[in-house]
Amino acid sequence: MKTLLIPVDANTTDLALINFAAAWVTQYKYERVVLLQSLYENVFSTMAMSADYVAVNPDNISDWREDVMWKLNDLAQALQKTLGESIEVKMAWSEQPLLRAIMWSVKEDNPQLILLQNKNSDDPISASLIAIARTSPVRLLVVPAGMAYQPVTKALIPVDFKAFKTLDKMQAFQQSPLWVPDELIVLNVDPQQHYLQPSPEFRTAVETVKSYLQQYNYEIEYSNNANIISAILDYADHQQVSLIVALPGKHSFLYSLTHKSISEGIYKAAKLPVMILK
Repeated sequence: MKTLLIPVDANTTDLALINFAAAWVTQYKYERVVLLQSLYENVFSTMAMSADYVAVNPDNISDWREDVMWKLNDLAQALQKTLGESIEVKMAWSEQPLLRAIMWSVKEDNPQLILLQNKNSDDPISASLIAIARTSPVRLLVVPAGMAYQPVTKALIPVDFKAFKTLDKMQAFQQSPLWVPDELIVLNVDPQQHYLQPSPEFRTAVETVKSYLQQYNYEIEYSNNANIISAILDYADHQQVSLIVALPGKHSFLYSLTHKSISEGIYKAAKLPVMILK
């Protein structure tokens, strides 16, 4: 069953994400959506923030959990109303921390894609984006807060032709595409401009990418911008790209997002959806 997993925080997740999910599910013919809520409480959540660390009344904790579950139900009802009865909307919750809850749901529900909302804030989902991106065995789609769904007409895949192992991930487009854009742009950001005098290995990498993308309308572009993230985001903006696709690996865009330039990369990229392949 083609499944979309949406980890939510019922107190902060808004209807914009629900509407985006409904449009994505309809467009790409998903059969089930799982809304996942973590009910994990750490040791400090049961204490009042005072000098004496007074224990919180259990009734307050119970009230909080009940309120969260009602809000989760509201999100599920809103999504079901939009999708209609032909698509299953499942509510799921876990006593585990968010990351473990997601890994549990991946095993339990076997989703093809995880949808995350990035609010650039300290809400539980946004604060966990990097950890989820690093550990998830499933593709992720990170959507900026408040964004309305737009058809994926032009997708951008930043690559490093020197990182041969990461290029293998592009087979995913050939084998089981989750969506088919009208236009696919492969962008090689190479400050050393190896593309001007390509080595045999470089040429092989280019031909490998071409073989993976034969069924698509694609172009290969080059940039010598020394700032990889700026080059990618500027190109996406000027070319009216509707989706950035991040390949995993040390020399990929994903590495830039999750290591040296965490804040700069993920927050700037939040202007449009980012698909992270696995």
